[in-house]
Formats: sequence, structure tokens, C-alpha cells
Amino acid sequence: MGIFAHRQVMTHTGSGRLVKSTIRSLRILEYVEEQGSVRLTDVASEFDIGHSTAHNHLVTLEHEGVLVRRDGRYSLGMKFLKHGVSATQSIPYIEVIRRNVLELAERLELEIEFLVEEHGRVVSVIDTGYKFTKYPTADSNLNVGTFYPMGCTASGKAILAAMSESDVEEVLDEWGLPESTQYSITSREVLSEELEQVRERGYSSAKQEIVEGFDNIGVVITGPDGTIIGAITVGWPSYHFETSVPHQIVDQLLHTKEAIEAEMQTTEA
Repeated sequence: MGIFAHRQVMTHTGSGRLVKSTIRSLRILEYVEEQGSVRLTDVASEFDIGHSTAHNHLVTLEHEGVLVRRDGRYSLGMKFLKHGVSATQSIPYIEVIRRNVLELAERLELEIEFLVEEHGRVVSVIDTGYKFTKYPTADSNLNVGTFYPMGCTASGKAILAAMSESDVEEVLDEWGLPESTQYSITSREVLSEELEQVRERGYSSAKQEIVEGFDNIGVVITGPDGTIIGAITVGWPSYHFETSVPHQIVDQLLHTKEAIEAEMQTTEA
């Protein structure tokens, strides 16, 4: 039995009972995503279920277009691409944000990312990667769709700093403060002090807290009614700046935040 089968499943929520078979199908999709492609026997072994049960899940998911089968192996279908695009387009002012993110990336020649909070974590929605950067060790991989804990990311800290105290506690109660690297914040008291600093200076920072060798700073983006929409971050390899972050980068990020929020005032969501 694999790790996906061992993931804790709550069968009740405050609003009703969860359907275990649906949860298992979703776990199977996660397993397929992680593996790239799987055989029926892989699923049966991973979830400790009979071949007929594994087959029923797989053919149902294939019938619904979320899995495709080639040469006896199942992989994710392109239907997820449509779902992802639809989810992205549902974010208020996403085109305003996208345009400004790309413009900022071109000006700074650094990685710019836009992330939103969902169920107590942040997820990458727009990531310029290192398309606009000049440093030779640049990695071209994009992080779109990747979820991160909030307490050790610049985006998460920027959003947490804009949340109410009760909402922050709810996030921490659900997800805690995982130690992603040796530099991650694992104390609520330390995080609380840092969030206060974020509120005072207007931007957040994370130095090697989510990935060793990578630093970034971030700002929260709020709508005209004060609703938190997401956060924009600027990131770079830790060696890129020997001491503190150049004030020009901070200024450019803050300017982009102001430009986006000003344009929102005259644009429909």
C-alpha cells in the first residue's frame, strides 16, 4: 500500500458527509500525475484494492476524459488544461494582473510570479519562469499549479499579513508551519513578528525558506473593496545579491502593486 492510500480522509465536514469513492478517484488522479503514467496493476498495488475495483475507477476516469489510455498505461488527459484555464480566468482582474506581471519581468529580468490563496495554501497561477533573466544557471521550469505552505513563502506571508488574526490562526491550525528547509519559520511567535514587519514596510520576504538557494519578496494585491486577490513575488538565486535586496527592485514591485490596484478601480472584474 502506497502513500496515496495512507492519506487521511475525513468522512464528515461541517456541511455534510464526504463520498469515499470520489475521494479515492481523486487520489488516483494525484497518483497518476505524480507518476506520469501508470498501469492498472500499479493502481491496485498503490491503493491495496482489487484489480476489478482499480479497473472501474480507471475506465470511469477515462470515460470522463480526465485520463487517457495508451499502450495499457493511463495518464492525465488534456481536459485538465481546460479546467485550469477556466479556473485561472475566474480570478478577478486576471488580465490586468497578467499584463503587469509580464511587464515587471521584462523590466527586472527576474522571475515574477502571481499566486492566490486556496484552502489555506498558496498556488502559483502565473510564473514567468526565467524567460527574462540573464543569469546562466536559470531553470526554465514553471511552477504554475504548484501549491506551497504560506508561512515560508513571500507570497504566503504577504497574504497572511493582510488577513484577520482569526483567519491566520485558522490557516496555521490546518497546515502548521512545515520545515521546508533549515531556514523555514516554524514558530508562530516568530511568524507573527515577521507579519507585523510586512505590514509596516509594505512587502514580505523569504530567504531560502521554501527552497534552499532561492530568495524572493512579495506584495499582496487587493481589490477595490479590500478583498485579497493574491500576491506578486520577485525571485532570484540567493547568490544574485550579495547583501540586501536593491531598493530599485522593491520600488518596482511596489509600483506594480499600485498600478494594478489603481487600474482595478476603473476595470470590471
